[in-house]
This record gives sequence, C-alpha cells and structure tokens, in this order.
Amino acid sequence: MLTFAGDLWQRTFDLVAADFPEVTTGYNHVDAACIYFVQEPQRYDVIVTDNLFGDILTDLGGAVSGGIGFASSGNLDPSRQAPSMFEPVHGSAPDIAGQAKANPIAAILSAAMMLDLLGEGDAAERIRKACSAVSDLTASTPEIGDAVVAGL
Repeated sequence: MLTFAGDLWQRTFDLVAADFPEVTTGYNHVDAACIYFVQEPQRYDVIVTDNLFGDILTDLGGAVSGGIGFASSGNLDPSRQAPSMFEPVHGSAPDIAGQAKANPIAAILSAAMMLDLLGEGDAAERIRKACSAVSDLTASTPEIGDAVVAGL
C-alpha cells in the first residue's frame, strides 16, 4: 500500500512543482530526512510530505529542539479554500490526562501560527514573547498557562 501511496504522492508533487519552477525542490526518503534533521537542520526551509512521514519528522524535530511539548504545527491551505488546522505536535497525551502535567506551550504557539495566517502578526508575536518568557517549564499545566497570560 505504501508503494502506491508514495508513488501517487510523488507524481502529484512533481506535477505541482512544475508550476513553480522558481522553487527549488528535492527528495529524501524519510530515514535520510531524519538524519538531516539532526545533522543539518538548515537544509530545510519547508517540508512537503504525507501525514505518516510528516508525523515522524515533526516528532523528531520537536524532540531535538527541546521536546515535543514545545512544538507547534499547522496544516495550511494558503488558498483558504479549505480550513487550515493548527495543533501541538505532541497530540493529546492521554497517558497524563487529568494530571496537570501537560505543557500547554505547543498548543498556545499553534494558536500564534493561526493568528499569523489570519493576518494578526502583532498578536501572534505577543503570544510568542509571552511563551518565551515562561521561566518554569516544569510547572503544572495551569501554572504555565497563567504565566503565559501574565506575559500578555
């Protein structure tokens, strides 16, 4: 199944890329991309991939940059013909649900990404600064949330 899905994905990518000759593109298998994420992260500006490999790469990217609890994400439709979706990379963390252990920073930063897309760059920047100012990242979920609010 992955063989057929991967082929469809690659053919579609190549067709779209042909409409944008000014954009440099390249191809990496997901295992090579994982290596480059760690050894040469500057290699990438934008990554276009399917959901399965995107999930692997975003988890790795979050882990090597401080933890997946800080990694925000967005699935964008720049044409705005369909909704975009913003969420933390880490998902719902059911193993710690109800324990006030989940770090809300990634969810809050995902909202900042949404504000950027909506043209509210100043509000997004205020949120990013407030998140950066949180000093105790081991505090409880409500304490971290309160610290972000206080920074706004």
